[in-house]
Amino acid sequence: MNKDVRKVFDIGLNFRKRFSIGSINIFIYFVAIAFVGSAFLQLPIFYKDFSPCNYIDTLFTTVSALCVTGLCPIDIEQFNIAGLSFLMLIIELGGLGLIAFFSIYIALPARRLSLVSRQVVRDFFVSDVESDHVHIVRQIVIYSLLIQFVGGIFLSVILNKNGEENFLFYGFFLSVSAFCNAGFAPWADSLHHLNSNIPFNSVIIFLVMFGGLGFTVMQDVIYWCTTRVRRILFGVGKRHEISLHSKIVFVMTLFLLFIPSAIYLLLEWNYAFKDLDIPSKIINAFFQSMTCRTAGFELVSEGDFTPGGTFLSEVLMAIGGNPGSMAGGIKTTTVFLVICHAFRPSSDLRYLSIFHRDIDYSDTDKAAAVFFKAILFIGVVIFSLLLSEHDSLMSGTISASDITFESISAIGTAGLTRGITSVLNPVSKIILIIAMYGGRTGLITLTINISAKSQKIKRFVDYPREQILVG
Repeated sequence: MNKDVRKVFDIGLNFRKRFSIGSINIFIYFVAIAFVGSAFLQLPIFYKDFSPCNYIDTLFTTVSALCVTGLCPIDIEQFNIAGLSFLMLIIELGGLGLIAFFSIYIALPARRLSLVSRQVVRDFFVSDVESDHVHIVRQIVIYSLLIQFVGGIFLSVILNKNGEENFLFYGFFLSVSAFCNAGFAPWADSLHHLNSNIPFNSVIIFLVMFGGLGFTVMQDVIYWCTTRVRRILFGVGKRHEISLHSKIVFVMTLFLLFIPSAIYLLLEWNYAFKDLDIPSKIINAFFQSMTCRTAGFELVSEGDFTPGGTFLSEVLMAIGGNPGSMAGGIKTTTVFLVICHAFRPSSDLRYLSIFHRDIDYSDTDKAAAVFFKAILFIGVVIFSLLLSEHDSLMSGTISASDITFESISAIGTAGLTRGITSVLNPVSKIILIIAMYGGRTGLITLTINISAKSQKIKRFVDYPREQILVG
């Protein structure tokens, strides 16, 4: 074999070992839709004035919709009904479309998933790959579409009462955007003009939270409800226990909803929420706690929040949603495991114990890897944007805090902004495109192979132990 050919072969083999077929297919899926979708968004038929935007902005918008982020450098009101419909399709392809893609991928008769590819599938939507995965995925898609349909009906009725001319289309557009945690609204001010409409905001909160629970939790809840109904009505069926994963998700979801809401009320009562009545202040505080964890809708401008409120929003955006959901970010269970491991009692000499269950070493190691890589990734993106926007920063057009907020929002796929998305230069927009992709997919797929490789080495090699000073 020729030396050059051998070298190319070795490079390909090493690439194959480092990245699973599952993670490569995720990359191909997102890149293909991003470029095809951005090409379609260049068509004049999607704009009210038949004048498409420049390609970087359409690519940015397509990736933002595909990664269910919500950042948009284009005035959303430039799109007509056809443009918003296409955007809604991209949002669904970034959410439920990814599940459909993988269900076809793992259902092929000749397809045998490797251990690493199975892990990719588990992390993205369903934990039980070994069972009837096609049936599970079909259930998830059906229930998801049903929830979006019911949500669209409710929102359409509310918008009709509010005097919205396009109430039916806008209702379903918002339902899809909310359930997929995309954060796109058909109005330039997001949802500012509806910040006192409690029924409307309550429906949005429900859709965002249910879409952000995660498909494994959704599957768990559906199975628990069906077995419960069978036992009550017919007295048959096995008792189903909620999994540890689902319990942690519920605990973190409630904690990250109620505690930040109370803090927002305390900090923003006379500032961001000063023009609202008491019921509206309460619902806005809940909404802010919810939307920062990857939803991306705005009831109040982010620039009106106090420094303390802005910092809290950045923390929530970095945490993100739950694993296997539409959400991005570090993920709630990852943060939960890292905190529990850091503050675990001395009695937990071996495994980390939670809710009378021992957590496997591989899970805590992976949580730590994801957490610290995410922090490093956030730092790299912020530093890159600071370099890219040097002239704007020095002239005072934008601030370093705006850059930090935008970076965390992109990586956490939160979609919130302090109003700088449209004024960023093309290089900065490309950096944010990479950040959105990394926040949606990269933190998972870049972690699995490294942990698997380290476990493989550790299985055959024991090195001499030595202590180092810590703290």
